[in-house]
Amino acid sequence: MQEIPKYKNLHELLPELLPVLQESVQSEILEIGKIDKASEKFQMVHERFPNLEEAVYVIYSKFIKKCEHEYETFIFLDAKGKSISHISGRELTLHGLLKPCEEFSISEEYLYNEEE
Repeated sequence: MQEIPKYKNLHELLPELLPVLQESVQSEILEIGKIDKASEKFQMVHERFPNLEEAVYVIYSKFIKKCEHEYETFIFLDAKGKSISHISGRELTLHGLLKPCEEFSISEEYLYNEEE
C-alpha cells in the first residue's frame, strides 16, 4: 500500500469524502474519475439513473478484472465528495463515461517516490 498521499488537494476539493474512501484513493486502492456529462454515454446513463444529475465524480477499482466487472460497485459523488449513489457493474459500465480529474494535484512526494 502506498504510504505517500497521491493527491495534495483531495481533502480540500472533496471535504465530505468519507475518510475510508479518501485513504483508499490516496493509497491507490481505489481510483477516482470525473464524469463527462457532455458524453453520449452520460446522456444514456442519466435517463436510466436520474439521481446522477448531481454526480461529478465516481470511485471505482482499477484492479478488478474485466470478467469480474459485474461484481464491482461504483460510488458516485457530488462536487464536495458526498456519496449520492452506488451502482453495480451489472447495471453500468464506466467505459465512455469518464474524463481525467485535472483539478487534483499530484503531490511532489508521490511523484518523487514513483521515480525511485
